[in-house]
Amino acid sequence: MGTARQLRWSFVGIVLLLLGTATPTARSAPVRAEVTDSAVNFTALQPGQQAVAAVVLDIKPGLHAQSHTPSEQNYVKFVAKPQPNPAVKWLDPVYPAGTKEHYEGLGDLNVYTGRVTVYLPFEVSATAPAGDVKLDLTLHLQICDEKVCYAPQDVKATVPTSIVPRGQRVQPNRPELFKNLDPAVFERSGTSSATTQSAAGSSGGPSAGSGPKIFGYTLSDNSYGFAFAAAVLVGIILNAVPCVLPVLPLKAIGFYEVSQHNRAKSLAFGAVFSAGLIASFGVLALLVVVFRVFAWGEIYSNVWFSLAIVVILVVMAISTFGFFTVNLPPALYSISPRHDTYAGNFLFGILTAVLATPCTLGMLVVLLVWATRQPPVIGTLLVMTVGAGMALPYFVLSAFPELARRFPRTGPWSELVKQMMGFLLLGTAVFFARRFIQPVSGASGFWWVLFAVALLSAIFLVIRAFRFSGNLTPRLVTSIIAVLIAVPAFFAARSLADQPYEWKPYSQQALAEARAGKRVVVVEFTAAWCTNCQYLEKFVLDQKSVVAEVKRNDVEMIRADLTAADAPGWELLKRLNPVASVPFTAVYQPNHDAPEGLSGIYSIDEFRRAISRPASTAMASRS
Repeated sequence: MGTARQLRWSFVGIVLLLLGTATPTARSAPVRAEVTDSAVNFTALQPGQQAVAAVVLDIKPGLHAQSHTPSEQNYVKFVAKPQPNPAVKWLDPVYPAGTKEHYEGLGDLNVYTGRVTVYLPFEVSATAPAGDVKLDLTLHLQICDEKVCYAPQDVKATVPTSIVPRGQRVQPNRPELFKNLDPAVFERSGTSSATTQSAAGSSGGPSAGSGPKIFGYTLSDNSYGFAFAAAVLVGIILNAVPCVLPVLPLKAIGFYEVSQHNRAKSLAFGAVFSAGLIASFGVLALLVVVFRVFAWGEIYSNVWFSLAIVVILVVMAISTFGFFTVNLPPALYSISPRHDTYAGNFLFGILTAVLATPCTLGMLVVLLVWATRQPPVIGTLLVMTVGAGMALPYFVLSAFPELARRFPRTGPWSELVKQMMGFLLLGTAVFFARRFIQPVSGASGFWWVLFAVALLSAIFLVIRAFRFSGNLTPRLVTSIIAVLIAVPAFFAARSLADQPYEWKPYSQQALAEARAGKRVVVVEFTAAWCTNCQYLEKFVLDQKSVVAEVKRNDVEMIRADLTAADAPGWELLKRLNPVASVPFTAVYQPNHDAPEGLSGIYSIDEFRRAISRPASTAMASRS
């Protein structure tokens, strides 16, 4: 009994001892790491602006923390966890590189010591109200000494800032705190690459001499005159992109048909067509630049929208053929815009604007990025100015109907020209129907389907010409034209069907695994409806010199197909590109969290430079 009593009191004593020692220890737990500084790289923020928060953590001497890339997967890695905030959208944090150290009691570790600075990029909501904002986050880490590791801990941090109305001047803040930040945390500037606000702090507010370049000149935030002049020129150039090219001659034929009326009638139709086109760009500006409902060109990811465009183009092609006796439901023909009505011209203007969205030029991306940095009214007007530039050639053509009167109005040859335009529309419809055809034909087979349309048009041209005329000259000329259609189309299809790379489909895991191998990683963002993407692949990425460079530098090629609205690559693209337009290529360098972005149609030399600069580093890290 005495023994039992002794054991009981011993147990009580031990419990009391533990409680007595635990309580003061909890009250006076040693501070092993603490946040000593934090700031945002601008004195204030504007709605829609991109910026970076920096948080500085000081680790006490003699201690270290496991880095964000610890030496073993099961170790507790350093992680910054931003708290949700309706005013901002957080992007991926940027962590410093750890150092490899050997500890007698712990072995080889990848650690942080001393001062650790973490950068947290974010984007301010386009609808964020003005006022003070507190950005809260938690640093999850594990501190160790030479022999043991302590329990993981969470260190809280708050970064104060404020949001001001668009257009109000803001200044770079604490540049010394952001000097080690790779400015490619957002997309880099360049003649052919779109530019976002530099995370280093140079372009978040109006500042002379900073900004993207277009036509070889710097587009700073206050370059209003130059920006609007460039918008007109870019709009005119948009008429030459493959998506829009089929409707230009068709609209010219429309004005040619209406030219039998007086000049005022023709000019009125041209004005209504232009109004439809410009209004469409205005709506797109509100949805893409101001409210950011979706990305530029993303509307084609909607399967029903794509199907509607395909149906419209097919119906327009059938109505243009003329000679076919195809009895389709009258309601179906009613969706084809007419050239001799105001409503038809307005709808044709909308269709022309919609067809332009998947053919994003690098110059247009630069203007869109500039527009996102302006007050909503200025940004919307700039995008509408692009539409005005695009409508300008049509309006000029409608103002001079006598130019159209010089062409023959009737006869088999003028009808043949219209029918060939119908084949051009049909080919465009087949291209936009790629998402529906490719699952049946295969990726390579689709291009042969498109070639079949070109071959059919060439055969049709020869047959019709031989029926129209028994003379040798017109038959010879049309035969030569037919050969010039069919032969290049054959070689183009064969080239497009050939795939020199074993593209790896994009996923977050695929990208993480590729980057873990210390290789240069290229992520190409493309879509079936993007004609510029196909051009970029054939005339840049698939060129022999580029393929050889890719293989020589052991570059991992990943393709993010954005044809579908729920494609996994959309999230990453929207983080890297403020207007999320394609084509876009991200080149990840070893040991760099942020990639270099190439937007629009870039050159072979630009791509080779992007993959060769880090390649030597990548090869060295593997040797």
